[in-house]
Amino acid sequence: MKKQFKLSISFILLLFVTHSHAQDFTQQWNGYFSYFDIRAMSTSTDRVYAAAENAFFSYDLNSQTVEKFSSIQGLSGEEISAIYHSDTYALTLVGYENGLMQIVMDNNQKVFTVVDINNKQTISPPQKRINHFYEHEGKVLISTKFGIAVYDLENLEFGDSFFIGDNASELNIKQTTVFNENIYAATQGGGIRYAAFDDPDLVDYQIWQNIGQANWRAIEVFNNQLYALQNSNRLFEINGASQNLVQSYSEKVNDIIANQDRLTISLKSKVEVRDANFNLAFYVDGFSDVTLDISTAVFKDENLFIGDKNLGVLKVKESNQSEFESVSPDGPILNSVFDLKVLPNELWVVYGEYNQFWNPYPLTKRRASHFFDEEWYNFQFDELDNARELSHIAVDPQNSNRVMISSYFDGILEFSDNELLNHYDSQNTNMEGVPSNSNDVRVGASVFTQQGDLYFTNSQSVNPLKKMNANGQVSIIDVSDIYFEASKNAVAKIEADNSGNVYAATYKKGIIAYQPSTNTPKMISSDVQGVDFPEVYYENPRITALKTDLSSRLWIGTSDGLRVMYNPSSIFENNANVSVSPIIIEDVDGLAQELLFKQFITDIAVDGANNKWISTADAGIVQVSANGQDVLNQFTVSNSPLPTNSVSSVDADLTTGIVYFGTSRGLVSFNSKITGGQDDLENVRAYPNPVRPGFNGRVTIDGLTDRANVKITDISGNLVYEETVSGGSVQWDTRAFGKHKVSSGVYLVLITGADQKETQIAKIMIIR
Repeated sequence: MKKQFKLSISFILLLFVTHSHAQDFTQQWNGYFSYFDIRAMSTSTDRVYAAAENAFFSYDLNSQTVEKFSSIQGLSGEEISAIYHSDTYALTLVGYENGLMQIVMDNNQKVFTVVDINNKQTISPPQKRINHFYEHEGKVLISTKFGIAVYDLENLEFGDSFFIGDNASELNIKQTTVFNENIYAATQGGGIRYAAFDDPDLVDYQIWQNIGQANWRAIEVFNNQLYALQNSNRLFEINGASQNLVQSYSEKVNDIIANQDRLTISLKSKVEVRDANFNLAFYVDGFSDVTLDISTAVFKDENLFIGDKNLGVLKVKESNQSEFESVSPDGPILNSVFDLKVLPNELWVVYGEYNQFWNPYPLTKRRASHFFDEEWYNFQFDELDNARELSHIAVDPQNSNRVMISSYFDGILEFSDNELLNHYDSQNTNMEGVPSNSNDVRVGASVFTQQGDLYFTNSQSVNPLKKMNANGQVSIIDVSDIYFEASKNAVAKIEADNSGNVYAATYKKGIIAYQPSTNTPKMISSDVQGVDFPEVYYENPRITALKTDLSSRLWIGTSDGLRVMYNPSSIFENNANVSVSPIIIEDVDGLAQELLFKQFITDIAVDGANNKWISTADAGIVQVSANGQDVLNQFTVSNSPLPTNSVSSVDADLTTGIVYFGTSRGLVSFNSKITGGQDDLENVRAYPNPVRPGFNGRVTIDGLTDRANVKITDISGNLVYEETVSGGSVQWDTRAFGKHKVSSGVYLVLITGADQKETQIAKIMIIR
C-alpha cells in the first residue's frame, strides 16, 4: 500500500521569516472571483486600482483593459481592507483585515507577503486590521486599529510602530496624512492627533498633540488645506488646533479622496466632486436602472470612478454624468458559493444557504450565476421570481438546457436557456411547507434519474421525499413506515444510482433509500446490521454529502467522517447484506488510520478516472484514488490558491478534466487532466513526455475508452504497471507497481479496449 499524505500542514517556516514570495498558480489553476464588492481604490499615472473582497484589479486608462489579481497570482485570499499604489516605487500595497500585507511588483507581478503585523503576538487579532496607507518621503504610514506602523519602501522593511493612545495605549487610526511636515491621524475616540514627521521621538505618545476627542473617519490634504471627516458626517477644515465646519451631510459619508485638483466625497448613494475652491464641480446621485451603495470614489483624468458594494467600479465621464460604464472584470456576483454544478464547458452557481443545523434563517437574496461561452450571466432577483436561499442545482441528463434550482425556502425553479419557465411551490404542487408556515417550502436538493424523473427532498414536511415528472406534476413517495416524525426532521442532499434508486440524506436519522421499480423505501442507519456510521453521541451523524461513483458505490459524507456503501442496492434485498464502512489507509509511518477521520465532509465529486474529490469544512480538498486507498492530492490554503480551507462544493468537468471548488471566499478550478471515457483510442496521448530529471509528478495517459486495459513495459517487455481504467485517463507515478522509480529509458504503453478489439500503443521517454 502506498504511503499517504498527512492531512495537516506545517506553518513553521513563517515563524522565521517576515517576508515571503507568494506562489504563482496560473499554470494549473484558474480563479473566478467576484469584483463587484469594492472595498478601496487607488490610482497611478495611468491606472485605477480597485480592491474587492479578496482580490483586486487594475484598469488601464489608455487601453481600457483590466488586469486581475487573486489567490491564483499569489494573493492570500483573506479579506482586503486597504490598497495603495506607489508610482515612485512601482508597486502596489494590499492590506488585510487580519493585518497581513502583500506587495505586488509592477515589473514582474511577483507578490511578496509581509507578516510582521499579522504575527504580532501582543496585539489582539481584531486590532491588526490595516485601515489605510499613506506614502511620504519613501515611507508608508500604515493606519491600523492599534496605531501607526511605518514601512520603508526603499528597503522593503518595517520601521517603528507608534502607539499614540493615552498612556501609549492602542488607538484605532482610520487614516493618516502629512501636512506642513506634520503627521495627522484621524482616530476613533481620540480626536485628530498630530506630530512632526521628522521628530525622532515619534514612538513617545506624549509628543503627539490632539485636536478634540471626536471620532474621525478620514483626513485628506486638498489644495493646501487639511480636511477631516467626522463620524457625524460633517466635513471640517483643520487650521491649527481649530475646526471649521465646511459641509454637513444627512447621509453617511464613507470616504473622501483628493486627486488631480478634485476632492471626491463618497456618500452611500451619491458622490460629490469638489474643485480646488471647494465649489461643487458635479455630482452623481444614481442612474435610472440601478441602485447605488457606494463605498468609495476617485477622480482621474476627467472621469469619476465609483466603487460600489454590489456593482463594482462604475466609470462616469465628467462631461456626461447621466451614464456609466462598468469596468469591473467579468465574474460571479458573489464569492460565497454554496453549491455548483458543472456541465461540459459550463458552470452553474448558487449562493443561498442553510447552516450546519439546516436552518435557512436569516433569509438572503443571493441569486444565481451561469458561466457559459466564457462569460458570466448573473441573474437579477426578479428573474428568479424573488426566490430566496437558492441552495442546489440539478441538470436534466436528457436535456442539459433544463436546469432545476432548489430553494431552501421557496420550492424549485425550472430554467431553460437561462429563462425561468416555472416556479414550483406549495401553491401549485404537492410540495409542503414546514408545520409553522405552509409557504416555507424547504427543498434541500434534487436529482434526475437516468429515466428522466426528478426526485427531491422536501425538508421538515410530512412527506420528505417527492418526485416530479416531465410535466411538473409532483407525487408523494410514502416513506412513513421507515422515517418517523418527518415534519420535525430535516432532509437535504439526494443522489440516484444507475438503476434509478434514490438516496436522501437526513439530519441525524441516516439515509432514506427508495427503489422506484418496487416502490420500496428502506432506512440506512446505525440500527441496520453492517452499517458503521461514525458514532456521534449515540445517534446517527448528519449526512452531508452523497455521491455514486462509476462502480456504483455510494460515497457518504458525514459531519464526522467519510463512509462508503459498496453495494447500495443490496439494501432492498431480503436478508440484505449491507456494508457501510470507513476507508482504512496506512499513514507515512505504516500505521492504519481512517481516511478523513472526524472531518466534516461537505461534498464529493467523481472524475473521469473514478477518483474522488472530497471537500471539507476546514481541511480543504482531498483527492483519493478510485478505491480510496491512495491520497493523490490534498489542497489547502498553504499549498494551493484555495482562498480558504472551508470548501462548500466540488464538481468535475469530465470533458476537460477541470475540477471546480466552491468556497465561502470564492471559486477556483484545478486542471487535473483527468477526462471521461472516449469513443475510441484514436487520440491517446501521454504527457509530460519526455519525463525530465527532477520531475516528481505523474504521467497522464488520456484519450482512453472506458474500462480500457493499460499496461506499461520497458523496452525489454518487463511489466512495470497495469490497470483497467474507469473513465478516459490514468496517471502513472513512474514507479514499478508503486515501489521504486523506474530507470531512464523508453517505456511502451499498451492499451486494449474493453471489447478486446481495439488496441493502441504509445511511448514514454524517461530521463533521470
